[in-house]
Amino acid sequence: MKKFTILATTLVASTLSLSLVNNISKAEAASLVPQQEGEIALTNVACFTGNCISTVPFGYTISSEVYSPNYKRSLLFSDKSSTVNNYPNQLNPGLVIKFTNPDAGTNPTAIENWFRPVAIKANGSLVENGELEVGQFKFNFTQTISELELSFFDVEQNGTTILNVNGVAFNEAIASGLDSNIKKVKLTNVDSFVIKLGSIGGNFKTGDGVLLKVSTPEPASILSLGALALTGLFGLRKSKKSSPVA
Repeated sequence: MKKFTILATTLVASTLSLSLVNNISKAEAASLVPQQEGEIALTNVACFTGNCISTVPFGYTISSEVYSPNYKRSLLFSDKSSTVNNYPNQLNPGLVIKFTNPDAGTNPTAIENWFRPVAIKANGSLVENGELEVGQFKFNFTQTISELELSFFDVEQNGTTILNVNGVAFNEAIASGLDSNIKKVKLTNVDSFVIKLGSIGGNFKTGDGVLLKVSTPEPASILSLGALALTGLFGLRKSKKSSPVA
């Protein structure tokens, strides 16, 4: 297993204005990723497993967007490190998303949760049994978030991009790095954002899988996220990609 390394790049992007809510705690950011493992409920895609986790208690919803004509809208999971998970399709139990340890995509190194996309081909088949972490998603918040931190795990080739913030084109590409790198971007005054995670093909057989963590330093009282204190903190992931194409 490769040695874990961290390359943290912080970009600060101001959206609309720089005003922050007064007296907000500046303690370490709290993760908005549900700490229960499982499939995340999407506003526009049917639940694959039949038992999806709602993000409404966290103050936001997520929709999946088309990122390639050869693929369906991706699914999204909350995945804890160092665990093995099998998620059969509710309508076709023979179709199973499998997160192994280690897996063919982005491997875990800790015991924390990150958002994990699952790419599905247009014909409904899974790539690497569901272990290709590529997708495009829109996050909509019920209240404006004065400061939001996006963490990207294992960006190894071009493709991962913040496409849109608050309905305005943003197009901030996340620079690639070494295996298991972490890149961070801070946004201010966020109502929504659209993110493309990972890429298809390129230097790897199937593509470059990328995980996402969304965090905020704002206290739960300001976000009206009563469950936040019970649903966890940070996350790290390690990657092991398919062998490069010869």
